[in-house]
Amino acid sequence: MKSDSSKRNATVPIPSTIEKVRGFNTLTIYKMEASKFYYVRYYEDGKITRRSTKAEERREALKFAEEFFVELKSKKLNNLPLTKKSGFIACAWGLLKENEGRVTRKEIAARKIHDDQLRLNGDIVPFFKKYEAHEVDYRVINEYLTQLNTEDRELSVSSLKVQLSHIKTILRYAQRMNIINTLPAFPSLKTVDTPRSWFSTVEYNKLHNTALANIGKVKKIFGVDEKTKTIKPLRNIELTQELYDMILFMANTPIRPTDLRVLKHKHVAIVREPNQFLRLTHPPTKNHSSPVVSMPSTIEVYERIKARHVAAKYKDINEVHLFQPESPLNRDYALQQLHRQFDYLLEMSELKKDNNGHSRTLYSLRHTAIMMRLINGRGINLLSLARNARTSVEMIDRFYAKHLTAEMNVIDLQSHTNEKLEEITNEVRQRVRANGNEDSDKRDIEQPN
Repeated sequence: MKSDSSKRNATVPIPSTIEKVRGFNTLTIYKMEASKFYYVRYYEDGKITRRSTKAEERREALKFAEEFFVELKSKKLNNLPLTKKSGFIACAWGLLKENEGRVTRKEIAARKIHDDQLRLNGDIVPFFKKYEAHEVDYRVINEYLTQLNTEDRELSVSSLKVQLSHIKTILRYAQRMNIINTLPAFPSLKTVDTPRSWFSTVEYNKLHNTALANIGKVKKIFGVDEKTKTIKPLRNIELTQELYDMILFMANTPIRPTDLRVLKHKHVAIVREPNQFLRLTHPPTKNHSSPVVSMPSTIEVYERIKARHVAAKYKDINEVHLFQPESPLNRDYALQQLHRQFDYLLEMSELKKDNNGHSRTLYSLRHTAIMMRLINGRGINLLSLARNARTSVEMIDRFYAKHLTAEMNVIDLQSHTNEKLEEITNEVRQRVRANGNEDSDKRDIEQPN
């Protein structure tokens, strides 16, 4: 491994290659051990401006240097900065700044800024900081993916696709800023959809019955004290009435677990005519903002939740969160508490994994709500189902309906046969009545041709 001093020496101009460009003041070309290309530098007003010529031959480097000089002078005459922020990372931060404005305009969620910053600081900046935007091509992007996917850190295809998407949006920003003309080719990644597990009717009944029967039960979590190196209690996880209500609420209203973070009483309206349901109008999630409607039984669950909060004498009930209202500021912690309770319940119910060994989470309740509509909803419109779940028909098909089998909807699949059978039966009955010989023709009703 090279020392810091050797790295610095590799970027120092090689004395024998330093050459001033005649007639252009301080304009100079030179080479370094760290690159096969000539570099050009220009000193003016106490500042040095450098750029790679991308040329290995002296003659081409001199030509580039003269064009570079004209560009700098033109910028100075027009009061433009001498340096062009064409680095890939400069574009990345520029995009982040642009997206902050979009958050203010409520075009995107603030969570995206947080996730993008983590990705930039953790992976993108360390790798791409040495590249100009125009240097990021298929080869560089492919090297980045290879570096991400190591034995110590095996990322899923979905995670790698998120990385690719971020890089592409940065390059699109560079294109909008006229820093690059075209986008490079991107590696293609084949995604294998892995939908989360859901609960069958039997499993769901076992889940909520176990929750109801064990309200108040506490599990103690222990850990090691770093100072004393002794075992000490870390926290208690108690199964609450709130958890039971949350299970019923989510299984009958296809919301995401993250919606529990923002859902307040002011977002809920009870509709009783002509049909009974709850209408949820909470803030947009994943670029979807359409109202969500529930099954009729959710009204009773909601009224129980609201009565509990009214009894607790919260100041403004409209601003109270439906779940974990005692943590109004730290909603991430509130959601974590619900996750912990639910995980404890899964363990107690022996439902942590499905028959294929896939783990269940709080998200499995959303999948259950959607699957139950697909199975039990007669002639349900997929677009209506997707809108109500704040997703797309494609996502319903790829993820939520993956578990759906023909046998689950055999009645609907045979609906034409059943309708035809009923039609034939009615015709026979009419013929019997017309002939006045109902008994002799009963065989035709039982075995139509």
